[in-house]
Amino acid sequence: MSRSLLLALALFLLSSQLRAQQKLHKDIAQALSSIKEFEKQTRRRDSSSTHLLGSHTESAFLARNGFYKKIDAGLQQINRKSLSFEDEINLELLRHEVQDELSDYQYKSYLNPLLTDAGFHARLASRGNTVINSRKDAEQYILLLKDIPRFVDENLQLMRTGISVGITQPKEVMLRYASSYTQHIVDAPEKSVFWKPFAKKPAAISDGDWAAFQAEAKAVVTKDVISSYQKIKEFFDREYLPKARTSLGATQFPDGKAYYEDRVRHYTTTNLTSEQVYQLGLQEVARIRAEMDQVIQDVKFKGSFKEFVYFLRNDPQFFPKTGDELLKEAAFIAKTIEGKLPALFGKLPRQPFTVVPVPEYLAPNYTTGRYSGAPITGKRAGEYWVNTFNLPSRTLYTLESLTLHEAVPGHHLQQALTQELDNLPEFRRRLYINAFGEGWGLYSEYLGHEMGLYQSPYSRFGRLTYEMWRACRLVIDVGIHAKGWTRDQAVAYLADNTALSLHEVNTEVDRYILWPGQALAYKMGELKIKEMRTKTESALKADFDVRAFHDMVLSNGTVTLAILEKMTDKFIWEQQEKAKKKKR
Repeated sequence: MSRSLLLALALFLLSSQLRAQQKLHKDIAQALSSIKEFEKQTRRRDSSSTHLLGSHTESAFLARNGFYKKIDAGLQQINRKSLSFEDEINLELLRHEVQDELSDYQYKSYLNPLLTDAGFHARLASRGNTVINSRKDAEQYILLLKDIPRFVDENLQLMRTGISVGITQPKEVMLRYASSYTQHIVDAPEKSVFWKPFAKKPAAISDGDWAAFQAEAKAVVTKDVISSYQKIKEFFDREYLPKARTSLGATQFPDGKAYYEDRVRHYTTTNLTSEQVYQLGLQEVARIRAEMDQVIQDVKFKGSFKEFVYFLRNDPQFFPKTGDELLKEAAFIAKTIEGKLPALFGKLPRQPFTVVPVPEYLAPNYTTGRYSGAPITGKRAGEYWVNTFNLPSRTLYTLESLTLHEAVPGHHLQQALTQELDNLPEFRRRLYINAFGEGWGLYSEYLGHEMGLYQSPYSRFGRLTYEMWRACRLVIDVGIHAKGWTRDQAVAYLADNTALSLHEVNTEVDRYILWPGQALAYKMGELKIKEMRTKTESALKADFDVRAFHDMVLSNGTVTLAILEKMTDKFIWEQQEKAKKKKR
């Protein structure tokens, strides 16, 4: 490529970036600039070292709260009438995120940095996916590893404060999650997931330098990482578990009722109350159950719903014999789906994805599958994780639904496209709102019908099981956190209404207990996307184009459900105007 052509390309890219930046209202741009600088400062300790893992002290959270209060006050002063449609979206999404920061402090959620698979200590392990391509990458990663002891100490101190004010996770659940930290207490640094980035030498680093980096990394993993996980184990054994709460629901926290309603609003991005969500869940459970009963009739099964589910959970034909078989089947389904995407989407992402097993340190109490997105830098592919632990609990009749949800056209397609939307401000390319993202994932399962999947009645029942699973979440989450349900009640409700394996049922219920409100996002988002499609089909009739509709839904990245409705109304008007011009 000639130098003149390179210069022209650089100027084009620069002008494109400037045009995108110019769309931002000056006050929104200023707020984003202030946030970026503030977050950068929280990771700076002095001129020679950094808090690469952020500051996690009570004083740091107090400072965050004060900062974001000022940001929110400034955002509220913006005259909405002066905003373009794009800036209305920018403002609403920024306020959504700022409000969550303020809620975190108001309800002291930061004193409880634990989830089933995403607690402070579990999230650390994802750093083992770091890609090292240069000396700078290696140096930065080693600095990060050296910051782990401070990061762990600060989080343990937060949890001590949480214990003193009655904010902990339930002992009943946390007793089952020791593997999330014990698996990182290994007898050699090479066995640690944190060593993985140093397993293969990049071409850009000399043999001598690489040997030096490896030697330093071994010492740091042993001294700073493994010892930190040993400290975490001792903390749980001696301090946390003996004093963890015996109740389950979030309403048992100080100001717990208000906290849970706040979580309902945040995760659904609506103003619905927990009771309204609960009632909607009951309606959906009844509707889906009727469809499941019809499938049982269609296969002429002689027995009750309970007996049919028992058959599905116990017949060997529905389970993989090896982990490789499960991974290969998931990969085959994913590749089959990819071939059908052009019929439903006008724009597809460039970024690839791969199919991998859930990491061993997470697998025992992890969900059946998950999507692990690629970094925005594009240094690695997206990853569709499939859980190969306890194979008798991994049902093949739900694998099509799982793949549609986690890979394509679900999370991978949606998140990869979002990262490629260069016209969006960077914060939106990194943003993930559960109601939209998980709603899209569940809607993607529904699209399997239009792709010609679910040819077997058992896979159709599996698809309905997955939809019923998300409907049950509306009932169970509210039941646990607002109605005093026991864990046994929640397990029975999910087991009695779905064909999920009993292992999956138990890990799912634990997840709902530890993560109030998040499980509500899936069904609420899917219902809104379906509602918007029906609205668009009704308005456009013969002019409805499913590819254009899907491209519109994904065109602004992750959004709230209220924004999605505004986008749909705008899309309908634009399509109607386009149709009028064609007829002239």
